[in-house]
Amino acid sequence: MIPTHSIKYQQYQALLNLLPEHHHEYPQIMEQFRMIDVGETSEDNLEFFLGQANVSSLTFIKRLRVEQHIPFQIDWIVLAPGFRVLFEVKGHNGEIYFDAKANQLTRVREGTTESFTDPILQVDRQYANLRTFFIEQQIELLPTYRFAVFVNPKVILKLYDYPDYERVITGQSVPFILEKLAKKHPTNLTETNNQSLSQFLIEHHCERLSPILERYHILWEDLKKGIPCPQCQRRPMIRERMRWQCLACGTRSTDAHYPILYALALLMQNRLTTILVQHFLHLESLEATRKLIKRAGYIKFGVRKAVYYSHPDLLIITKSKSGHKTIESGHKVSKSGHKRT
Repeated sequence: MIPTHSIKYQQYQALLNLLPEHHHEYPQIMEQFRMIDVGETSEDNLEFFLGQANVSSLTFIKRLRVEQHIPFQIDWIVLAPGFRVLFEVKGHNGEIYFDAKANQLTRVREGTTESFTDPILQVDRQYANLRTFFIEQQIELLPTYRFAVFVNPKVILKLYDYPDYERVITGQSVPFILEKLAKKHPTNLTETNNQSLSQFLIEHHCERLSPILERYHILWEDLKKGIPCPQCQRRPMIRERMRWQCLACGTRSTDAHYPILYALALLMQNRLTTILVQHFLHLESLEATRKLIKRAGYIKFGVRKAVYYSHPDLLIITKSKSGHKTIESGHKVSKSGHKRT
């Protein structure tokens, strides 16, 4: 299971939604989130060009992350019956210079010079890890091509004497490259086997929940409490007769607590406690809190004082292996934090 946005993205988004803007760490967290957002938006933008390729039986996987001996992530993998392609996506604009001797990328924009890691080195390292993984899993190796692709139309590539210039491309050239490779390589796998490989890789996708609060030295007391109204965003809504009531605009909701529970799961390494949830949602009793968490579909682990609740989709994405026996579970929950019907 690969979520629409990475777990890192979701963690930063959850923290920004709960952290007051006047907090001294807010600007730094916002800047980091913007960088993550730009990166994922650039990766998403490549999907348009991939879809333009006039090649049948292609399978695309975005943001695959595998926990191998060394964890590795690949922006895009293209699986074809006769070949494979890895794309390292960059969203830079401005003038881009490649230095082969220093293995460095330099950007000049508005009079400012910045340096970055050579993306060709990045994608080659990803391929080395993927190849090792395939060998260990006894997956057939096919010719695999690696490219650094720049999707921002305002980028100016200055390659000069860069030896791997043919592997530094723009998004517009992606369809033509895939069509050229399809003509070059005969079919080695059936379409069914290719789809099975795609599903196998997706099943091995694994992300991590980092201790983001500890990283920025943020206390739970620093965060905004209470359920925000889904209509006017004012806090807190109050709990009345199994519903949430907004005192400001009168909006009522039965599931306004879902996004907050999911945000807390992201910030707590997917271990919700009844005391913390009660404190955040301004609930009157621990028993009412337990029922609310259960009805929201969270899975219960542990016994007595060691009890905690986990979001089932986060368990799948992070491949969590609890040492506790599962006690009970509620309804299934989607990655957005809303109950599936």
